[in-house]
Amino acid sequence: MNRTGLVFGLSARTAAFGLCSLGLAVGGALRRARRSARNVPLSALHGDGRIGPTWPERTDVRGDRVDGETESLEDYARSGFDPNAVHPDVRALYEETATFGMSVAATWHFPYSLGARVASRGTSRIEQLNLPGPGGDSKRVSSDLFALAEPAAETDPRDDPRLWIRTDDDTGEGVFVAIYASYVDGDERFVNIAVPLPHTNLATVLRMEHYGDGIALTTDCPDGGLYLHTRTMAFKLPASQRFRVSPAHDSPGSVADSARNEAAVLADQRISLLGLPLVTVRYTATRER
Repeated sequence: MNRTGLVFGLSARTAAFGLCSLGLAVGGALRRARRSARNVPLSALHGDGRIGPTWPERTDVRGDRVDGETESLEDYARSGFDPNAVHPDVRALYEETATFGMSVAATWHFPYSLGARVASRGTSRIEQLNLPGPGGDSKRVSSDLFALAEPAAETDPRDDPRLWIRTDDDTGEGVFVAIYASYVDGDERFVNIAVPLPHTNLATVLRMEHYGDGIALTTDCPDGGLYLHTRTMAFKLPASQRFRVSPAHDSPGSVADSARNEAAVLADQRISLLGLPLVTVRYTATRER
């Protein structure tokens, strides 16, 4: 074999070894991700090609109207979390959610911001996770909340599943449709949210904690994280999420003073992917009735 052939053969073997190693690493990561999802109760409700505010009716999962995303914060009481220490406005946002109007703004972080504009067109088309794109104006949204109808509610492995449908006031487009629920592990109750997507759903498991006289929700907890549920398997994603919810009077200066003066509650949501910040979403919630 001449020198060129020898070099080519070595290069081919090196490339093959590298691809094999990469395949083994990816396969191992996927197996670990599947094991992480094995004991977490996850909704099996998936979307079709479009979600939007009509999805619950099209799929016959919309039950009776309810007031809040949860019946009572008392359900989350434990050592280290006292619902009675939460400011009444923040508590109302959870128990009387439908009485609030909201504005939603988003800041996309590099390098994910490079593809966010294209992604925003896709989320607008399916009317789900429909956040403002880079440089886009905030959206004013209204909320409708319903119990999950039978038989979907009975087959859901989580407790008290409730639909929260958020709609853009200006366009009528769906902004966010999710099934909020919870489950108990040991002596602690965790928030468990399912977001229907085309032929799958994205689930988030979070712990409720104190944040001053507000609430923090974080995936930094047992079973915490983001999970993708498909028709054949579920697995944990390399992603994390954190919410901070505060009464407007003592929240940090993250919104305009005019919005602060009108708002009852301010919140920010940070989503990270592969250890890097993906997007920060800011909410201004105003009591409307």
